[in-house]
Amino acid sequence: MVLPDRIFAKNTNFVQREVAGECILVPIRQQLSEVNSLYILNETGAALWRRIDGTRSIRAILNELSNEYDVTSEQLEKDLTTLIEDLLSIRAIEEASA
Repeated sequence: MVLPDRIFAKNTNFVQREVAGECILVPIRQQLSEVNSLYILNETGAALWRRIDGTRSIRAILNELSNEYDVTSEQLEKDLTTLIEDLLSIRAIEEASA
């Protein structure tokens, strides 16, 4: 479970692109042969990605998103935890240094 007081920053080796209304994360590598995956974020994932800035805690992001989406706080926290774990697993985000 991702702790709500943790703060994450985007990995500079990933860029976001909007293509045909989809939010796509593109890994940037030194050689084209190393780029073998693109990551498509759903609406909630894109909203989370836009808010990850190395200064806001997960709790602050949860509060902001809870005002935008008509979903229980428990469901939103569960969804964001899954998204954060996924972003961590592909190294698109990293915990910000204190």
